[in-house]
Parts: sequence; structure tokens; C-alpha cells
Amino acid sequence: MIMLTGALAFPFTAWATDDPACPNNLAHLTEEMEALLAGVHAKEFKRTIRTALHASIPHAIERADGINAHVAFLQKEIQHQARVETSAELIARDVSNNPHNPLKPCKRPEETGYCHTVERYFMAKASNLANRGFLKALECYRQDGYR
Repeated sequence: MIMLTGALAFPFTAWATDDPACPNNLAHLTEEMEALLAGVHAKEFKRTIRTALHASIPHAIERADGINAHVAFLQKEIQHQARVETSAELIARDVSNNPHNPLKPCKRPEETGYCHTVERYFMAKASNLANRGFLKALECYRQDGYR
């Protein structure tokens, strides 16, 4: 299992399946993910997330220690990233005096606490988008009888 700073929780390899009921990868999240990645300057994180969207979910299942263990791990990871997201959002809103409007990313990687916090917010949101998509896919495969 490959993880990026505890944020993303599945391997990045390619393999195909013909199972039409469950998604083969998370490519359907690309548009939503790109909107979040616009707030991230860390190139390695962006590359990893983009690769993850096209990774084979059936192959990840084959390489995992079992769906049930991976589902439990993802549920905990999603909770952790949700806490990171909430914390970063509260701090950014407090610093910027922006209690209601959407957070806006910095235009370039600036070395300010605000910019780092907003980037952390977008990274947590992106990680959870991928992890929630992967969890939903795992639950689909588990329902179809994968172990």
C-alpha cells in the first residue's frame, strides 16, 4: 500500500477488469479533483493524485490484505483528513477574516502561514475525494463478493 503523507491509501498500478457494476478506477472524479488541485502547489502531490485516479481498483484489491481491513483503514483515514480539512479551514478563515466565502488558493507558492494552511485544506479535500471514491468502490466490490 502506498500512502502520501497519510493522505492517499491505495496502490498506483494498472490492471483492467470487465466488471461493469463497480468502477475500474476513479477517473470519473477528474474534473472535481482538478478544481481542488488548483489550490495545491506541491507538484508531487498533484502527480500522485492524478495517477491514483487512473489506478486499477481491482488490482489494488488483489494486492491488499483484504477488503474489510482496507475499508476499515480508509474509514479512519477519511476521518483524519476531515479533521485536517476542518482545522485548516478554521485557521485560514480566522487569519483572512473570511467567515463565509469559499477559500481561495494563493496564486503562487508563497511562504506565508495562510498560503500553507489553504494548501493543506485543498490537499485534505483532494485526498478525501480520492479516498471516498476508493472506499465506495471497495464497498461495491465487497458487495459483489470480492474478499
